Amino acid sequence: MNQVKYEEIISQLKSELNAECAIANKYGIILGSLIKEFGKGKVIPQGILSLISNSKEIANELNLNKINSFALEAQEYNYLFTFSEELILISKLDLNVNLAKFMPSISVFLKKLSLSVKEEEIKKFSLFDFSKEVSKIEETLEREKVRKDKYSIIKDLVKHISN
Repeated sequence: MNQVKYEEIISQLKSELNAECAIANKYGIILGSLIKEFGKGKVIPQGILSLISNSKEIANELNLNKINSFALEAQEYNYLFTFSEELILISKLDLNVNLAKFMPSISVFLKKLSLSVKEEEIKKFSLFDFSKEVSKIEETLEREKVRKDKYSIIKDLVKHISN
């Protein structure tokens, strides 16, 4: 099973879209990043995660089918959070970037990336044979019992002489 190289994906996004990006899993743990505020291994702030997790309820209240992303405008940058079932893509954009043109392409990219991540999930699980493990434990116990009883006469003699 090949593992997704998030750092390479982030680098490609930087060169293609001229935007610093970060990718997080659905739990908010950053998997790869070029954004210093969202460094690899860090966690997305709880307020943002709760907004993402409540997006279905927000969409229902607004009579929408689904919310795919939201943007936060800060003093110097826009932060675009695009999310799917498995991944969250964070884009740090200049204030002059046209979000209407940027958002559709980044949404399509995230959908394709999510599909490739889903394909890598483990599809086969091996069955655990408890009977084999129990028999191994029983064999080990028998061997230990034999070892314990082995040389018991000599052990008793040594104890008797030492007293």
